[in-house]
Amino acid sequence: MTPRVASGYRAGLRSSTNAAASADYVTDVSYTEYGSAACTLGVAADNTVFLAPAFTVDGIGVLRTSDFGKSWRASVPQGVQNSRHRPYMYFDDVDDRLYLHAGRFDALSPHPLRTGFVLGVTDDRGETWRTRKVASKARMGAKVFAGPRPSREGRITYLSAPTPFSMRVRPLINVTRQMIWRSFDGGVKWEVAGGFDIDPKNIPGLPSREYVSFGKGVVGPDGTVYIGGRYGRRFAVAVSHDEGLSWNVRMVPGSALAKYHNALHFLLHGSRYLLPESMAVDDDGNVYAVWPDRDGLLHAAWSSDGAVSWSRPVVVSAPGVRDARFGAITATGSGRVGIAYYGREKGRAFHGFIAQCRDFRTGGPVFVGGKYNDPDAPLFPHGFRSGYPGFALGRSPNDNVRVHFAPNGDLLTGAVMQMRGRNRQRPWAARSERTEMQAVLGRLGRIGRD
Repeated sequence: MTPRVASGYRAGLRSSTNAAASADYVTDVSYTEYGSAACTLGVAADNTVFLAPAFTVDGIGVLRTSDFGKSWRASVPQGVQNSRHRPYMYFDDVDDRLYLHAGRFDALSPHPLRTGFVLGVTDDRGETWRTRKVASKARMGAKVFAGPRPSREGRITYLSAPTPFSMRVRPLINVTRQMIWRSFDGGVKWEVAGGFDIDPKNIPGLPSREYVSFGKGVVGPDGTVYIGGRYGRRFAVAVSHDEGLSWNVRMVPGSALAKYHNALHFLLHGSRYLLPESMAVDDDGNVYAVWPDRDGLLHAAWSSDGAVSWSRPVVVSAPGVRDARFGAITATGSGRVGIAYYGREKGRAFHGFIAQCRDFRTGGPVFVGGKYNDPDAPLFPHGFRSGYPGFALGRSPNDNVRVHFAPNGDLLTGAVMQMRGRNRQRPWAARSERTEMQAVLGRLGRIGRD
């Protein structure tokens, strides 16, 4: 796609407004041509980009590019090729280690809601893999992340998942606890660390019919672990200061999320409730959170004291965006923040949006960004499709958008594109059967940079 010049806008309490950008940026997109679902993204120190899942004829794989999407190569770990449900990838850019897991759906499992995951780990960027079964108490929705280990040498790798299942359909299925596993050796051995209650009937002040769901965690430079998510109608952050053993859940003041109705409404509009990639922490330890409000506008806030107190939330979705889904956030340096999300303006179509702010901690922070897909080929031309109605048929939900700063300064995002109708005019050579989604890589970079 021909790069498009990005535009500036200022975040505000009720809405964002157009503003002059302080530097010239462009957005563009790479169409991978690989079938995909809920996209996850990683970037190495040499600007190598990893994108997953890729549904190949050989199984679930990880895509790799060293030229920002001009060419792609797929790597498939042995042992996960027979499962297509909710794969998740994490790249540890400190240890240069790649993780890819997929849920196990054993037909004859004695505990059908607790089958665990097949986790693939590679230390050579996908050339060779080692696989093992992990987190036997869970079945879906696991997220992997890593961070500093201040008390000892090395890093801790965490795996967080709701148990026994990620979706609550009362009275048949009831999610009870967010469990945390940890590994001190790069994913070879795992142990249960702790967890926290996510059953609404056990949470004071929450109606028993409400919905509680947490996403991916992040680790601050001092080793504090943060996991953000929906706590009924509020955004909340679970905090651990002891490497995942004990947790304290704190509300973000001023957050107001969409009202949860029932299980049927969730199947049709689950993207309004889930917040899978909603937390970030910068090099100074400042914590950032992003979430869509009840009207569909994307809000963000920050904390300088470990999620104890928060700034007043501001709208960070671009002017003209009426409905934002699956907002993701990343941070680096001192206050530099990047966001990405699916957004709808006029009509039914959802586009991919990306933007960055040099310092979100200032009053009225200014973002620069815009759409990264071709305007004539929106990511979801017929309205957003969460994928939950087709979950029983073996399709994966599209509940992830990832965003990450590359070492060269570019802001990158991984997402999916629905290949229906006019979108078939775009590059598309599906490498697997029974998928209607293509993985795409969006980019926001300076004009003139290759």
